[in-house]
Amino acid sequence: MTRLNRLAIAAGAASALGALAAAGRGVNAAMGGRPSGARLERVQRSPAYRAGAFHNTTRGTAVLPTGQRDVLRRFRESSATRRPPAPIPVVSASHAPRPDGLHVTWFGHASCLVELDGVRILLDPVWSERCSPSRHVGPRRLHAVPVPLSGLGRVDAVVISHDHYDHLDMDTVRELAGLTDAVFIVPLGVGAHLDAWGVPGHRVVECDWEEGYDVRGVRVTAVEAQHFSGRGLRRDGTLWASWVLAGSGGRVFFSGDSGFFPGYARIGADHGPFDTALMAVGAYDPAWHDIHLDPEEAVEATRLMQGGLLVPIHWCTFVLAPHPWSEPVERLLVAAATGGVPVAVPRVGDRVDVGSPPGLDAWWEL
Repeated sequence: MTRLNRLAIAAGAASALGALAAAGRGVNAAMGGRPSGARLERVQRSPAYRAGAFHNTTRGTAVLPTGQRDVLRRFRESSATRRPPAPIPVVSASHAPRPDGLHVTWFGHASCLVELDGVRILLDPVWSERCSPSRHVGPRRLHAVPVPLSGLGRVDAVVISHDHYDHLDMDTVRELAGLTDAVFIVPLGVGAHLDAWGVPGHRVVECDWEEGYDVRGVRVTAVEAQHFSGRGLRRDGTLWASWVLAGSGGRVFFSGDSGFFPGYARIGADHGPFDTALMAVGAYDPAWHDIHLDPEEAVEATRLMQGGLLVPIHWCTFVLAPHPWSEPVERLLVAAATGGVPVAVPRVGDRVDVGSPPGLDAWWEL
């Protein structure tokens, strides 16, 4: 081997190591923290916690759901349809606070801003380019964020459904902690991640299922969901939840991530009826049936809860499953028409007046 070849190989190896180092930079911090002290004591007192982990009421949680080989095959077979055929339209409208009424702005995937009785509550905000512990690898967003976090204006509370990367993003949390005075309302154990990222402890409120917190007269309550949790290799050390937002001007259900389970009728009886339900409809697959709603199940859950106007979330922004990009909303509309459930499908960044929702304009038919 010539000296020139040895130098070329060495340069290539150094470049590869550099790429690996870049991909891994910040990953340890993004993993967050583990509950300890008072946070751990609260975790251990939860009825959903036993044998060192949280559990679903109806079904167990799988560290790796079954059928992963079939999922990979479906990913390979669907490569041509998993991404939109043209740019996704994004609305960069004003986000000046609304003093009354009930309004919902969808920013893509599960990130939403609910304005209720003049209170502004941000749900599962993910503003990063990737939903991943790394800034260099992992699912990359398919559209720009409609507005920078600095352009949102006042945020009274940030609500997190669980600690998966597409719902809890370190960089977004850190920026919001600096830009706003918002309180962070999270399921049990998730506060440890926020502690690790420098969010002051007095601004973090942890809730078990059926526990809540008042934000300027709006009650924010954690309710049961069927899912799992974990960052890195450890699973189910923190709780997952759907959320109810209730004020004098209306009631909102936010699914976060969940599979279909019998609890939806009970949630409706205990906390509904709702004016709107923000329901996950995407990232489904037969192998993940227990932990992700499909569009038909989202409609049925909304019907059981008396969920009011269904606004689909958890689709459009990241490729997380092998189904075609626009299939979630297309299947949703068929099921909703059959079930008599009203639906609004806003463009990314559009604000929906729940009392006077917009008609459908099929913007996803790119």
